[in-house]
Amino acid sequence: MEYLDGLLEKLTQGIGVGYTGNIRTRIKEELEALDINAEINPDGSVTALLKGSENKSLFLACHLDEIGYIVSSIDEVGRIYFSPVGGSDIRLLPGQEVVISGKVELNGYVGVRPPHLLTPDERNKVQPLDKLFVDIGLPADYVKENVQIGDVITFSNRYYKLNNDLRSAKSLDDRAGVACGILVLKELAKTAHRVNVYFVATNQEEFTSLGARVHSYRLPVDYGLVVDVTFGEYPGLREGEFFALNKGPTIARGATIPEKLYNLLIESAQELEIPYQVEPITGFTGTDADAIAFNREGIPTCIIGIPVRYMHSPVEVVALKDIERSARLITGFIKKL
Repeated sequence: MEYLDGLLEKLTQGIGVGYTGNIRTRIKEELEALDINAEINPDGSVTALLKGSENKSLFLACHLDEIGYIVSSIDEVGRIYFSPVGGSDIRLLPGQEVVISGKVELNGYVGVRPPHLLTPDERNKVQPLDKLFVDIGLPADYVKENVQIGDVITFSNRYYKLNNDLRSAKSLDDRAGVACGILVLKELAKTAHRVNVYFVATNQEEFTSLGARVHSYRLPVDYGLVVDVTFGEYPGLREGEFFALNKGPTIARGATIPEKLYNLLIESAQELEIPYQVEPITGFTGTDADAIAFNREGIPTCIIGIPVRYMHSPVEVVALKDIERSARLITGFIKKL
């Protein structure tokens, strides 16, 4: 668990919005430290291959990108206005600490008009994005010299160790999945397995599914397995809308999930005595699985979900045990595939 804890901290402190950021280098370096060759691809994804003994291949996908923002304008006093990239929640933004990836990395805070200066009607409403800005507390000339239109803005990259094995950070969606995928490769590299495993830390899942689409078309894969996060418990949600932390990963079941792959995951979990939760999927999955399964002639694809609280916020929460259990389940599944 100590290795996983350090790995997750390293990954969540990386930045990756679109093609911007250092997360690719961090993933590549981590894989190469395990003596696994890795490549950063033109689409911004990171790929690695573990060869098996037979001529069948699995696409193991987990996305490396995160939600964020880009600089849209800078006013005469150096206030930085921005636009969202991916599924942003405007309600969370006022007062948040953020990082701007400009010519130099700059920290700032999302500013908003104090409640005393709002009208009674405005106080009861979420402030629109055009009323928010980033203040880095520096002169306008310095800001305009070091920050350009289109520069990426992300939440502050702090990593909090909560009680027991709970951890909180930004971008656990889907750095938790990337950490899981690396654990799988770390274990598979020690043992024989039949299928070739193409690990792909995919780029742009949050808004285009570019990496999953490109590589599931390019690579000679027979099956797909996507590792992503799913919704942790929250008051007021119905059963099936959330999944408890520390109760194991979810195994997705639905019309687009092949029953044979689903059953093999269930069988693997039971044999390994790994707790799991079944996640009902009524249509499109909202993950890279949609880009993979409906590519080429169709690629049978299943999904493992890691429960995360407060998704798409700067304080997402995950249980390390759920990541570790997911990795053990996937490793067992691959050995049986």
